[in-house]
Amino acid sequence: MKLIKPVIRKEFFHILRDPRSLTIVFVMPVFMIFIYGYSISFDLNRIDVAVVDGSHSPLSQELLDRFASTPTFAFRQIPGPGDAMAGAEAMLRAGLVQEILVIPPDFATLAASGRTAPLGLVIDGSDSNVANLVYQYSERVVQQFLLDKAGFEDLIKIRTQMFFNPEARSSYFFVPGLVAILLLMVSALLTSISIARERETGSLDLLFISPLRSSEIILGKTLPYMLVSFIGGLTILLFARFWFGIPFRGSLTVLLLFSLLYLLCGLSFGILISTIAPDQRIAMIATLLITMLPSIMLSGFIFPLDSLPLALRLIAHVIPATYFLRIIRGVVLKGAPLSAFWFEGTMMLLFSIVITVVAVAHFTRQRRNAR
Repeated sequence: MKLIKPVIRKEFFHILRDPRSLTIVFVMPVFMIFIYGYSISFDLNRIDVAVVDGSHSPLSQELLDRFASTPTFAFRQIPGPGDAMAGAEAMLRAGLVQEILVIPPDFATLAASGRTAPLGLVIDGSDSNVANLVYQYSERVVQQFLLDKAGFEDLIKIRTQMFFNPEARSSYFFVPGLVAILLLMVSALLTSISIARERETGSLDLLFISPLRSSEIILGKTLPYMLVSFIGGLTILLFARFWFGIPFRGSLTVLLLFSLLYLLCGLSFGILISTIAPDQRIAMIATLLITMLPSIMLSGFIFPLDSLPLALRLIAHVIPATYFLRIIRGVVLKGAPLSAFWFEGTMMLLFSIVITVVAVAHFTRQRRNAR
């Protein structure tokens, strides 16, 4: 112990003088247990429902009131005149509702005559776990309604139809989500080491004294990686389609357009990290932490966003993967059109612009200080 005591003392001094190590030891575990503790939840706090009531009877209204009085269910208005069922299906395809409650015209007549009255549940099956929960919650409300109605114990039969994933295969839900996570991670990693590499090799000073503007340097470093990321992303999509057999029901053009916006988000994240990180190692670690952990836990990749506390839901809305997950699942599994994702596309474009502007401003400040 006398021999190694100076070594032990020296290492303790190094640890105390290295805030990055202390952050990894103390801050990261607390942060991860906070995220995991609140995000890992299989409960549903909200189920959006579109109602197609063909009966318009006191009995159907009483059943609807029972659903409305349950805090989990929220009715969404079917927009515009016309075929109510077609409008409800469009809402289901766009991800505005998770369930359509279909009450046939002879619902009350059949129940009054002692015959079994069908009650239709059309459920978004793109996420098999959420779909099962939606069915269980709906069945529980109907069963409680029948118990409270004397003589109606067996007079309503639920008929369920799963849209977009009738076999309830989990790969249909997770593989498109993995594509979104990988696209963001790979694109951010590519650019995160670009300026950090220049700093390590000592060639950053040459960029500082070049006649190019900071925005031109950032753009020149981003565009090659955009092409490489786009080709890599296309390869991932093709692999998911033909190896895992994921159906493709939408427009490839729509998906590629939004993929470019999403890649731009990842590239801008990476370039911002690259302007801040002192070396490539720190840049890669920071990129993985910023892209992987929030995108997996807080984007809706595994757990529904409605199950998160308000604070984490607010964080989820500044994660690009949250928006691209809706797009890729909506286009690939549901065949949703371009018009269904104007908000998501606008948010990703806004993120890209803001992050790129911040990266250019930080790089400009570094050039000014270097001179």
